[in-house]
Amino acid sequence: MIFLRTRSILQLIWISFIVITVPLIFALITAAIYVDRLSKHAQRSVLEAVEATQSSRMLVEHLISMERSARQFQVLGDRALLNLYRDRHTQFQQLAENLQQLSPAQQQNIARMADQEKTVYEKLQDTSANPLNIAEAIEAFPVLNASARAILAESSNLVGESVSEMQQLAQRAQRLLFWQTMSLIPLALILFMLFTVLIIKPMRHLHQAIRQLGNGSFTEEIVITGPDDLRELGERLEWMRRRILTLENQKLMFLRHISHELKTPLTTIREGSELLSDQVVGSLNAEQTEIVAMLHHNSLRLQKLIEDLLNFSILERSAMRLQYEPVALDQIIRDVVAGYRLVARTKSVEFITHVEPLTLSGDRDKLRSVVDNLVSNAVKYSPPKGSITISVTTQSDRAIIDVQDEGPGIDEDERDRVFNAFYQGRARARGPVKGTGLGLSITREFIQLHHGNIEVIPSEHGAHLRVMLPLAPGNA
Repeated sequence: MIFLRTRSILQLIWISFIVITVPLIFALITAAIYVDRLSKHAQRSVLEAVEATQSSRMLVEHLISMERSARQFQVLGDRALLNLYRDRHTQFQQLAENLQQLSPAQQQNIARMADQEKTVYEKLQDTSANPLNIAEAIEAFPVLNASARAILAESSNLVGESVSEMQQLAQRAQRLLFWQTMSLIPLALILFMLFTVLIIKPMRHLHQAIRQLGNGSFTEEIVITGPDDLRELGERLEWMRRRILTLENQKLMFLRHISHELKTPLTTIREGSELLSDQVVGSLNAEQTEIVAMLHHNSLRLQKLIEDLLNFSILERSAMRLQYEPVALDQIIRDVVAGYRLVARTKSVEFITHVEPLTLSGDRDKLRSVVDNLVSNAVKYSPPKGSITISVTTQSDRAIIDVQDEGPGIDEDERDRVFNAFYQGRARARGPVKGTGLGLSITREFIQLHHGNIEVIPSEHGAHLRVMLPLAPGNA
């Protein structure tokens, strides 16, 4: 459509405004024309009816005056009375000629009445006429008066007819304007809805495209239709999507390569620590055995960091599937705590556990990774001779895991950002190995896959993280 090829959204709005208002303006002009016609017709009709009534009344008055003058002349024989009659006669004939507002039948009556009065006038002007002829002429006045009064009644009826005609014209105009309004209102609404769709549709696509980028979905092409400015903005977003997709692919490629490169020296370190632990190269004393155990544990820790990178790349690439099975959550916590006791002992950190037997449905490996990341963070940030409290409780149909340490804690403005990938807070871990900033991000992803949630609980001393998991998938 031509509206979709407008240069800007403002131009489209102006076009929609003009197209919608044109029918309304047409309706207003039509209404004004009809009102003007009705007003002029009413004015003309009333004026003609009034003029006809006045003229008819004057005819009656002139006939009465002429009859009086004629009868006085008959009695007195004064020629001055004939002069007075002559003046009335002239005025009467002029009124009869000008009275054109009545019906054709009445106009014929007026013409006939004027001829009769003219005959009377001629007889009265005849000086040789005898008194009998004059009396005969005067006897025509009652008939003339009756005709004049009939014409006056007809003129009076013109007012009623004019009013009736105006009412009919007003009703016709009212019906026309009513149907015009009834047709223009739906038309205006249809046009309004059409242009609303034309304006909102590209804005909605633009909103969806921005949400798509914000949600990290970069595979679907962004196509925005509509005015040129919005289409150009859509092309910019599409360029941004391709650029972000390229950077994401480069990031994931880097993670895969660096993870692969780290595995080679890690394998050598683990094999060497295992040979030392097995005392293949000779016997070890107690201190040497403890050092080898620490070396072996940290090699496992390094392996876990590499696996975090790989897991993160998998989570970024696609959603992971869970292998649901009955999982003894209390046993997982005991196993993880046991694995960190050696490291905790080197820092004189004490574990305090309040774990009740609890079984839920979930993915064993991912739940173990969740607990491992929480305990690992607590150990890293705990001060020497500190304590870590771990508790497991149930509330309704959910399992609640609380892990609390006595470290520097998490500032209020960081409580949401600590779960972002690669984010590391202002507090620094106590130890030589710095984390990747992926532990809590992967932990949150695994928890959300189980339809649970994790949050930072405000605490006066240390960090307090709480995990809530449904006991069964159906309770999510």
